[in-house]
Amino acid sequence: MPMKISRQAIIAEIDKLSRTKKILIQVLILAAICGAAWYFYLAPVRDNISRMQQEVESLQQDINIFSAQAAKFPKMEEEVAARERELLLAQTLLPEDAHALERLLASFERIGDERGVTFLMFQPGSEEVKEHFAARNVQLRLQGYFHNLMSYFDELSRLDRLVSLQSLRLSPLTGVRDRDRAVLSAEAVLLVYRSLSKAELERD
Repeated sequence: MPMKISRQAIIAEIDKLSRTKKILIQVLILAAICGAAWYFYLAPVRDNISRMQQEVESLQQDINIFSAQAAKFPKMEEEVAARERELLLAQTLLPEDAHALERLLASFERIGDERGVTFLMFQPGSEEVKEHFAARNVQLRLQGYFHNLMSYFDELSRLDRLVSLQSLRLSPLTGVRDRDRAVLSAEAVLLVYRSLSKAELERD
């Protein structure tokens, strides 16, 4: 049968101990209490604090990133506005489809007739498709007075479409004069552009 130890007996035994041993027992008891408090309360609090510090650091990094991006917004808005202006200009200047381009090419001959220029050759080349537009070379061989030829090319430059003069060579026609005015032969290469249709863009 197990022997029961009363509380009074334990206290009596402790009283018999020396002062040093009593202090040591108190220190051990206090250490046990502190250890239990650390395990059950302080350790979870420390873990929560550590986790919160990590969250704060992560949030601060996000804030720094967002602040840097926000600082770029005005510049990005300006770039977007510039791109929109370029797109609007391109849509205005570029024929919107192949049919519009054919009408533009036909206008070259009409303008030549109006300026007194004779067409000896009008040869559109094959179309080269780029990312957002298509381009085509047009070879011209013309004949006329110098003033008429210059007036013709000046009129082409005033078209509300993108047409660029790639090359031009003028040469007098030997023995051909009209009212003491020399008649010139002009060989030119034009580059005309058109925008791609929605179907072409989707196909690409």
